Amino acid sequence: PTNAKDAFGDSTGWAWARNSPFRYYKQNQFEGGISTPAIVHWPAGLKLPPGSIVDQPAHLIDVLPTLAEIAGAEIPGGWQGRELRPVSGVSLKPVLEGRRLADRPPIHLLFAADRGLRDGDWKLVSFQSAAWELYNVAQDRTELNDLAQQEPDRLKKMVRMWHDMAENVLHASKQSSSPVNQESRPPHRHREWTNFDAMGPDEYVRRKNTSNTARGVTPGRSRRIRARKNTQLRIVGNELQLTFTGDDPGIAIDLRGRQLSDGPYQLTFKLKSAADAEGEFFYTTDAKTTLPKGNRISFPVKSGEQWQAVRIDIPDTKRLYQIRIDVNDGPGMASIAELELQDKAGQTRICWPDAK
Repeated sequence: PTNAKDAFGDSTGWAWARNSPFRYYKQNQFEGGISTPAIVHWPAGLKLPPGSIVDQPAHLIDVLPTLAEIAGAEIPGGWQGRELRPVSGVSLKPVLEGRRLADRPPIHLLFAADRGLRDGDWKLVSFQSAAWELYNVAQDRTELNDLAQQEPDRLKKMVRMWHDMAENVLHASKQSSSPVNQESRPPHRHREWTNFDAMGPDEYVRRKNTSNTARGVTPGRSRRIRARKNTQLRIVGNELQLTFTGDDPGIAIDLRGRQLSDGPYQLTFKLKSAADAEGEFFYTTDAKTTLPKGNRISFPVKSGEQWQAVRIDIPDTKRLYQIRIDVNDGPGMASIAELELQDKAGQTRICWPDAK
């Protein structure tokens, strides 16, 4: 922006356009998110003609080994009695001298839930932990022809390599290297992205009948229960064990990824609570409204060791998009079991946490 008071969001169409012809940007491990030109100015040392363009891939981790070799410095293997992990990169000095790198280890890529691996001409990539995709970037620089099905052996080898490097080189957390969602495939969607293919306001949030990994509305995520702030959730069988550590606790479920008929509905569950309280049930009936905005229904919560049967009639004739259940208003404990959403005919449409 030319005006200091203006700000442009980075999850917009123009943000993608600036990376053309590559796809996506920043966090994504597709070329639009990671391919950045490096400019080297070293008149006394470069052996290449001015203005030369080199197409050999490199990474930020290569900078230290390069400078160390140029300066004749030794990279220490320890410091103050502590053994240091080996530097992962390689020296780019041969490239600066106009030669090609004889060999280099694969370039490992990981940012949040996005993953990638560059090994020679081949590139492995996963969008938001969706199914792995495989591209020959020497022939398909814009990553439009996924070869995962045609190259199953290469795919498996590179996936194993990615996990090995994640554990032994990057020392990433187990969560970062959890299995990808094989059911989630293109077209890619993200909760912060504009869906330009949307035909209406409901689809603007998530286009129907697509499989993707957009956080908040992924297939399967509409079955999952999210613990709200000040709430610890433990699932044991079909029982939700809740521990509340502060104000405004509860659980929430996003139904935007579900195919649901119009209301009215009934929500039923069994409840055990350590304290008497006024429970609250919130729900929304359009894609734009977010909780706790929307509609509210209260219900009594009785303390005790016996299960309390709770039935909440939802009279609205529109379909549900998000729901939230608060069974306490402060610190305490409670358990919910046999949580079910039923349609106007009394048929169970969804049950938690074992919904399929």
